[in-house]
Amino acid sequence: MGKIDPLPGPSTLFQTIGHDPRPTSMGITGNYRTTIAILALAASSAVSADKKALQAANEKSKDLVGKPAPEFSLPDLDRKAFQLADGRGQVVVLAFWATWCPPCRSEMPTFAKLQKEMASQGVAITPIAVDGPAKARGFLKQKHIDLWSLVDESHTVTRPYGASFLPRTFVINREGVVAKTFVERVSEADLRAAIRAAQGSK
Repeated sequence: MGKIDPLPGPSTLFQTIGHDPRPTSMGITGNYRTTIAILALAASSAVSADKKALQAANEKSKDLVGKPAPEFSLPDLDRKAFQLADGRGQVVVLAFWATWCPPCRSEMPTFAKLQKEMASQGVAITPIAVDGPAKARGFLKQKHIDLWSLVDESHTVTRPYGASFLPRTFVINREGVVAKTFVERVSEADLRAAIRAAQGSK
């Protein structure tokens, strides 16, 4: 599970505190102990805040099930515009991903496979990269993955879908209603089952 806006690391926390915690001698100084305690408290607070943010994002994503999918327009990797409304009448699978997200990267071969296999079946597999087009294109080329993808570099679409944590996948039926949400890495079998269910929904 990856977060689009990562929490500051230890080096950032050190800079935020405004104090260099490194001891001036081989012994541990009182200032050093104090700084370590502050860092531990800050790390604990950050983890707690991150858990709450994840829970809120999951609830927002799951709450979309049974509701019309938020409309959007985004460019693909070649800067050609795509609108969600263009997929009306098809089952659309939105898969938010990023090159820095290991579970996302592991999903890409499956999405590439299904994108080609299901295009003739009225299913539009639509990945959405949340980092820059150059990074997304470079990753796909390096891994020899032939995949069409949109780009949401400014994160304008991730917000209404609650996709601040990755990976995140939405299956939208022919009527434009969200039929299923996956808030973590999705297996090929589970995705196929969700697509079949969406194809049969009215």
